[in-house]
Amino acid sequence: MKVLFVEDSPRLGEATCKALARSGLAVDWFRDAEDGWHAWRSSQYDAAILDIMLAPEAGLEPQDGLDLLLRVRAAGISTPVILLTALGSVDERVRGLETGADDYLVKPFAIEELVARLRALARRPLALAEDVVCLGNLGFDRASNELVVGDRRTSLSRGESIVIERFLRAPNRVITKTQLGDSIHSLEEDYTENSIHVHIHRVRAKLAELDADVAIRTLRGLGYMAITNSRASAKSG
Repeated sequence: MKVLFVEDSPRLGEATCKALARSGLAVDWFRDAEDGWHAWRSSQYDAAILDIMLAPEAGLEPQDGLDLLLRVRAAGISTPVILLTALGSVDERVRGLETGADDYLVKPFAIEELVARLRALARRPLALAEDVVCLGNLGFDRASNELVVGDRRTSLSRGESIVIERFLRAPNRVITKTQLGDSIHSLEEDYTENSIHVHIHRVRAKLAELDADVAIRTLRGLGYMAITNSRASAKSG
C-alpha cells in the first residue's frame, strides 16, 4: 500500500513514517503543500494523510492541508484522504469532510488506529470505482488483476497492473519513465530504467498474447504512450 503524507513537523513526520513502514506501508513524506501537490500529480497513491495546519513555505503562497485537498479534488483526483489536526471541534471536522476528506483523526493519535483507517479507506474505492477499465477491445479487471479480451484472460503482477492501468487511464498521452517508476515504487526506494523496461516488456507480451488492439509505443527521449487502432501492434516497438 502506497501512502502520500504531508506534514510539516519533522518530529511527527519522521516518527509516523517509521511506524507506517513497520506496518508494511510505503510512505512518501513531504513537508509542504506544493511538494505534495507535485508528487500527487505524478504518482498513484492508495491513500493520503494531510495535516491541516501546514506552515507556509518561504516565498510561496500559504497553503494548508485543506487548500491542497481542494486543489486535488478540483483536478479530479479521488485518492482517499485522512485529515490530521490538533483541532477537534465539530465545525472543523465538518469543514474538512465537506472539502473532500474521507476521514478525520485528531492529534495525538494512535498509529494502530491510523493504519487501520488507511487500510479501510484503501479498500473502499475498489467497491465504488469501475471494476473494469477499458480501451479498445481490452479490459483491465481491477478486482482480479487480469487483462481481458473477449473471453480470454491473463493475470498480471502488482507492478504490471499499475503500469497497464496508468496507460489505460491516459491513452495517447506520453508517460515518462520517471512517472512509471514513481507509480511502481515508493519515492524513498531506488529503481532502475531496466526495471521499467522489464515491466513494459511483460505487459506488451501479454497484450500480444491476447491479440489486444492496444499497444505501448516507445517515444525515444520522451517515454511511452498507449495507442489503439487496427495496426497498433506494428507501432509498439
